[in-house]
Amino acid sequence: MRGIALLLAVPLLAQQQPTFHAAWQDGLEAERNGHWGEALGAFRRAVELRPTPSPRIVIYGNNLLLGYFPHIHITRCLLELGDLKAAEAELQKAAHEPAAEREALAQRLHDLRAREAARTTSRPIEREPQPSATRPQPVPPPPATVPLEPAPSPREAPPTEGPVPTSEDMVPLTAAIRETPSPSSSTTAATKSREAKGGQAFPPPVAEPPRPLPWKLVGLGATLTLLAAWFWTRRAARHAQMKRLQATQPPAFAPGTLPKAVGPYRIERLLGRGGFADTFLARHEVTGQEVALKVPHLHRADDPEFRARFFQEAQLGARLDHPNLVRIVDPGMETGRPYLAMEYLPGHTLEERLSQSGPMPLTDILLITMGVAEAMAYAHAHGVVHRDLKPGNIMLTDQGPKVMDLGIARVMDAATVTSTYAFLGTPLYAAPEAQLKTHVGPAADRYSLGVILFQMLAGEPPFQGETPFETLNRHRSDAPPDLLDLRQETPLPLARLVARLLDKEADQRPEDSEILRILREVETSISAPPAEPLQG
Repeated sequence: MRGIALLLAVPLLAQQQPTFHAAWQDGLEAERNGHWGEALGAFRRAVELRPTPSPRIVIYGNNLLLGYFPHIHITRCLLELGDLKAAEAELQKAAHEPAAEREALAQRLHDLRAREAARTTSRPIEREPQPSATRPQPVPPPPATVPLEPAPSPREAPPTEGPVPTSEDMVPLTAAIRETPSPSSSTTAATKSREAKGGQAFPPPVAEPPRPLPWKLVGLGATLTLLAAWFWTRRAARHAQMKRLQATQPPAFAPGTLPKAVGPYRIERLLGRGGFADTFLARHEVTGQEVALKVPHLHRADDPEFRARFFQEAQLGARLDHPNLVRIVDPGMETGRPYLAMEYLPGHTLEERLSQSGPMPLTDILLITMGVAEAMAYAHAHGVVHRDLKPGNIMLTDQGPKVMDLGIARVMDAATVTSTYAFLGTPLYAAPEAQLKTHVGPAADRYSLGVILFQMLAGEPPFQGETPFETLNRHRSDAPPDLLDLRQETPLPLARLVARLLDKEADQRPEDSEILRILREVETSISAPPAEPLQG
């Protein structure tokens, strides 16, 4: 019984993630198992949390959910449940979902309607009663003690032993030959024949009384029934709680629209959208300070654990103060909706610079790498790991490079560690151990720094694939290309540093202090004037 309770507890834990992705996964699992009612409820919860279908959705960092087409799945569930009217209405909502699946569902709906119409219009064929011939009852023979005395006739044949059948007696025999009776009718006819001939009919079979179920099976059934009732009660309670929570939350920000204000900040314009949050340019209503306001997406902010973790990590990031880190000025919460106000820095990201120019000058590469390495060394010394270091998180400003979103990656991890195949980070810059472990150390940031340094020197990342999964697999198994083959003027100490940073084993990568020392030596060597030849 304990094992059965543990098995039933697994879906209970999965249901505690009130996100559209968790509801979507619950619906797919129930659909695969043929639990159409449960799948229908899960898909409808996913639509409530994210109503817009999409062929690809960024979830949990930069992970992709491919093929989010809920209306097609809801239509399939309704067809399996026999609700054709609701299925037709739901199919109309799937106008922007794959045409092939819609056509297949529409054909199935048409077939079911035709079958239902055929059942309602068909009537049983009434057959005219056939006049049953009156068959003469066989006359039992006279007792053996009474002799038969037939009337004398000059033309009568000599008497034979036994009764002579007449033409009327042949009628039942002929009809019986033409008919093909069932075994039951044959048994009945044989019984009547025996009764008519004076014999005794076979006794009817005696039905065995039903055997009682073993008490163990009865107890198991009762226990499973109670567990199922408890499960559905808890699920309904969680659904009602989620509804109440959504009623108290601010409305979601629809694409193309801006909220007027969040907390004490007045929204001016959208700066960017990501898989984790939206970032707005905002101004404090009292002080007038411009900030970059990061507001998590609604499907993440609905999770109480996520809100608590977000606020905790944001406060930790606010205590970090380094010239190469984007400073967090105000981690806050408004009616249960967290937000993060950071200093606003005009400029562009390293990702935009790389997409426009490709390989960069060596002096710019060293300036950017030195600033990022110093920021990471400061954060690591204070016990903070970025875990999603990439060119999109590095701002290039007049004050030098500045790293953004430090510490926020762990907040994203809190919402993804319970999901299947959950991965935190960006595939192009992910360390091999970050794909296999929930918690990683500073060595993962150093690996990402090595990938960024390789891309600035060569113009492209060392590992690329047609899909994110192929890219992640190459990080784990493939050796990086030779940097000197791609850019021959790369200083040899710098090329060796990149190779060590990209080592598959985390403990083989250099420490922050050694990284800074090698970068300073390379910077000194390229800035020093060439030595004058000796005079003879």
